[in-house]
Amino acid sequence: MNNEDDWEYSINLPHNPLAVGVARGALRLILRAHGLGELLVTAELLASELVTNAHVHAPGPSCLRVKRSEKWLRLSVWDTSSEPPRLPRPCGVDREEGRGMGIVEELADRWGHYSLGAPVLRGKLVWCELGGG
Repeated sequence: MNNEDDWEYSINLPHNPLAVGVARGALRLILRAHGLGELLVTAELLASELVTNAHVHAPGPSCLRVKRSEKWLRLSVWDTSSEPPRLPRPCGVDREEGRGMGIVEELADRWGHYSLGAPVLRGKLVWCELGGG
């Protein structure tokens, strides 16, 4: 049985630093269109970190998927690297990089990753969920 409030969008992103802003803008439009403005700030930050991580650590394109079920909002990013994401090492307060997955761990209700080794799609998928139902 499919709930009409369940939906999914996928946004293919080139390996370009501008892709992070494009992903954020698309996510804003999607969440506002579906009346989920209360999730916007947190979801936008999570998507930014996942897409930035893909851009920094993978040599190719990525894809942001935004999926809603009646109980949660899931953001996932596929990229071309098979290396799993790493949580940040302790670092000084003035360090600007390397904190993305720590932010994801702190803000998401759940998150994880898995490698893809299929002939058609290789790389990894990193996902996080926010309650919202």
